[in-house]
Amino acid sequence: MLYSQAMDIGFAHYPKTAGHSLTRWFREVFPDARLVEPHPLYEVNHLPVRDSLEKLGLVPPRRDPFFASRRITRARVKLSRMLAHCFPAGLRASTANGKPCATRIIGVVREPFEMVVSLFEYWRSYDFAEEPTVPLIRAARQGGFRRFLGMAVGNGGLATYESFFDMDGPASATTRLLDFNALEPALLQVCREFGISVSEAKLGFLNVGPSRQRDLQRYRTEAGTLMSEVRSHFRWYYEEGVHVMVTGGRGRRQNPRAQYAGQQKTGGAIAAPPVVLSYG
Repeated sequence: MLYSQAMDIGFAHYPKTAGHSLTRWFREVFPDARLVEPHPLYEVNHLPVRDSLEKLGLVPPRRDPFFASRRITRARVKLSRMLAHCFPAGLRASTANGKPCATRIIGVVREPFEMVVSLFEYWRSYDFAEEPTVPLIRAARQGGFRRFLGMAVGNGGLATYESFFDMDGPASATTRLLDFNALEPALLQVCREFGISVSEAKLGFLNVGPSRQRDLQRYRTEAGTLMSEVRSHFRWYYEEGVHVMVTGGRGRRQNPRAQYAGQQKTGGAIAAPPVVLSYG
């Protein structure tokens, strides 16, 4: 995560969700921003939200292995979410995970299958400074898409969105997930909500990978029965995320849980440069 201590705001980068360009924009807007866990070779990282907050000392370490391992039963999560709706927005995080954290988090979510295809093509063709040893990356570089997809949605594969962004965690009330397909209006909406003055936003494509126009049907055919595994692994996105994510008013209903808690820290208005986004 990229974090500005002066403004108490972070950008959490899930792979292949316009992260490189948003990282560049975030650094311009918040000059003091630093990566929570810098990488010696790359200017971005993919440290999950809860891990980032713990490393920053903004939330206490997780002591309950039930939560730390992310092996949370669907029944327990559902009950927490049902109870959360009974409380004001500012108190919802405390319902699920103790004392809330006022740090503001910005992230982006993308249709999962499209994201996985983009990640496969990116890793397959990227010129790494050092040949990676991570099994999932090696699968993309050395094998076919179906094998890669099976690993991605299996145990030890890609993190789910709700896990990566800690959507039941202490900063969930001040976490905003932007719709990848509506980045400009979504980012503008969140900037206004957080008190960040943006005069203009222009979207560009600086890191698009092999092609912006992908033949997803070809990949769906190769995936075959694994398509149901994609939906199961990323169930939260399809059932809840599409309602929670910020679209800037483009067609999807905003879930009440995504309303900003008025008593949370806004940090005041600051001027932001034009937004130039890549889709990395």
